[in-house]
Amino acid sequence: MTKSIFNKDNEYLINWKSVLLLKHFVTRFGNIKKRKFTKLPVKHQKKVRKAIINARELGLIPYIR
Repeated sequence: MTKSIFNKDNEYLINWKSVLLLKHFVTRFGNIKKRKFTKLPVKHQKKVRKAIINARELGLIPYIR
């Protein structure tokens, strides 16, 4: 079992408003990083993906760089 940065001790908020946190999960080309590289559980990876998509639609994160 791998450690997640979104555990009960840290309690990061995964939403579209936390742009600096979401940029860690986007490659330099603008793609969303895979679970293999982020080491997140499925539940958190899905939340991160949804938050990145919402932030892109609102113009907070670019689609491509």
